[in-house]
Amino acid sequence: MKALLLTRDYKESIDQLRGEFPAPSHVTITIETNSEIIASHDKTIAVFVRQAIPADLYKLAFELFSPVKGLISNRATALGTRSLPRSVSPNGVLSKRSGVNAELLKVIDARQGILGYSGRPPRLTRLTVERPEMLDGNKRLLHLIDKIYQKLMPDQYRMQRAQVSKAPRFGLGQTCFTSIYVVKKLRTAYHLDTNNLHGTMTALIAMGDFTGGELVLPRWRVAFALRPGDLLLFDPQQLHGNLPFTGNRLSVAFYCMKSIADCAM
Repeated sequence: MKALLLTRDYKESIDQLRGEFPAPSHVTITIETNSEIIASHDKTIAVFVRQAIPADLYKLAFELFSPVKGLISNRATALGTRSLPRSVSPNGVLSKRSGVNAELLKVIDARQGILGYSGRPPRLTRLTVERPEMLDGNKRLLHLIDKIYQKLMPDQYRMQRAQVSKAPRFGLGQTCFTSIYVVKKLRTAYHLDTNNLHGTMTALIAMGDFTGGELVLPRWRVAFALRPGDLLLFDPQQLHGNLPFTGNRLSVAFYCMKSIADCAM
């Protein structure tokens, strides 16, 4: 695996980009081979692994996750995309309610009080209850990604797994993850994943028949050209978003909610 040290930090120039869509002019380096990306402060911010996922696993995942419907989530800020109208009435008038086309598979549901706001007990998300095959059918994929994470980034993995171990009933299949985001046919604007456990990585895969959609970290002017079978481990506290794409693209992010600590109480 190639180590790439990024010596230029464009932190000051990206402050105004949050909420904007990435552009090719924001990218100096596009990563397409096995690489560890190290920032100027000697911190690994991403690891890109080409063809880490066997075809049978990502093709099955695409099949199982494809039923996800669009425009169901209000969490536009968390997903880093501008809200879109949820529906169009028969007379062509856009709905006043807005959302983004993504769904959430996780045991911890922040909307049910896990973050300590409502005091209500945690419960499974609607999608997890209604489509259990999305988790059950992807167990091999989930465990493979967990093993790759443990091998390539043992320190971050160890911290994440330790937190999940404190509340094991909220972990996904004895892995270091609590949550899965399924995003279908959506380009995300620049955002930070503030609900993720700080100091850990998000594991990202992309599936389907598409071109483009590279994930951009504008602070470092680097982009990752994810194709089916590739795996990206990256710091979700880095501002990130996607370049335009064409075709049918479905991306899946595996991560750990920072509210896992509340579940151990």
